[in-house]
Amino acid sequence: MTDKVTLGTAYRFFVPLIFMTELNMISKSVINAALARTPDQNVTLAAFHVAFTLYFALSSSTEVCAVLSLSYLKTKRALGRLVRFMAVIVAIPWLVAQVIAFTALGDWVFGGLFGASDAVVIQAKSTIFLLSLSAPILITRSICFGLILMHQRTIFITYATCVRLASLAVSLVFLPKFLEGAAVGAAALVTCMALETVVVLVFARGIFRALPTGGEPGAEVPPTFLQQWRFSWPLMMNTSAEMGVVTVISIFLGLSANPDLALAAFSIIYGLVSLLMSPMRNLLSTAQTLVKTVADRRPVHIFTLHLIGFFGLIGFVIFHTPLEDLVLVEAMGLKPELRDYCAPALKLAFLMSAAWAYSALYRGLLAGARNTTMLAVSGLSRIAVAALIASTTLVFLSINGAVIGLVGWVAGYVVEAGLLALQLRRLDARRQRGGGD
Repeated sequence: MTDKVTLGTAYRFFVPLIFMTELNMISKSVINAALARTPDQNVTLAAFHVAFTLYFALSSSTEVCAVLSLSYLKTKRALGRLVRFMAVIVAIPWLVAQVIAFTALGDWVFGGLFGASDAVVIQAKSTIFLLSLSAPILITRSICFGLILMHQRTIFITYATCVRLASLAVSLVFLPKFLEGAAVGAAALVTCMALETVVVLVFARGIFRALPTGGEPGAEVPPTFLQQWRFSWPLMMNTSAEMGVVTVISIFLGLSANPDLALAAFSIIYGLVSLLMSPMRNLLSTAQTLVKTVADRRPVHIFTLHLIGFFGLIGFVIFHTPLEDLVLVEAMGLKPELRDYCAPALKLAFLMSAAWAYSALYRGLLAGARNTTMLAVSGLSRIAVAALIASTTLVFLSINGAVIGLVGWVAGYVVEAGLLALQLRRLDARRQRGGGD
């Protein structure tokens, strides 16, 4: 590991994660493309979207598991305590998903809260059950990712993600022989996640074996449950906001004049924009891993500007040229109604590059400084801003829901980045005065 962070350090750490994230996001778009070719694409896409959005909103707090591993998995002895803590935070969303899938609560959630039709509700309930089978996979994968990130061997994650995408393609070919509708997408997603985890586990085992046992004099004491909770709860609230924003937006879109069309369109928007811009999320782990001093920030900030320019330009070119039809019609297989509904929102997609980048960067800097409380506030603010903007669908029922959804999504990140930048400035000021963290 290098002592001084340079622009080259950031590129070497981050570039493999770009491929990992892009391939992960391709997974959602590949699933959407497959489901769009079903007889009733609006129903199938809407069902998969609401089930996917709700389950990963419930379970997105488990993303903190990788950050926990990165911060605390310094010895073999620490693994047991980390796994027990992770099991608790994963069990709660899993139990909620079972209640939604198998009781009348699911009818109310999908039909009443999201405003979906009866056909969508039936598919969504079976889909959320299948997605819940990923719970133990999420724990194992997070621990492995933490170990790999800690040792800056990010190329291993890319290899595993390639296996994920290949297995997804195979699953989407064979699973329709046994399942139908949105359930095909959920089963394919869980299958490819499981195979990805097997591969990453093989790579992480060698790293784990090299860790000290933890019984040596002076070894770091494994964190207690309370210590993990104090560090994690703001991060859990913040990561929950990732899908919480999408959930809130989807709820308001379900109240629009044409809820199935709006939900199906936002599912497409979410998948495509995430495909283009989600590499920005890796700025969190990049900043947390690489930035150890104030001097380390400058090259990471410059690197962030490089990313914003590159991905923003891609988003602008694709959706302001004939490439748009290639993506929406040829690749995604959208019919004219759905394609025309998605197009105006996608022309704004390039705005997400800066909003998402700075939000993730400041989250990583604060997590690295073990100053995470503001992350809870910023996560809640992101949901509130998205809800405020999405609520305009209650006043203007005929407004394009896909545009409103994207604007609310981007605005949430903008507000969060502003709040976190202020917190980082206050933290720096306290350090300069000698007040510590």
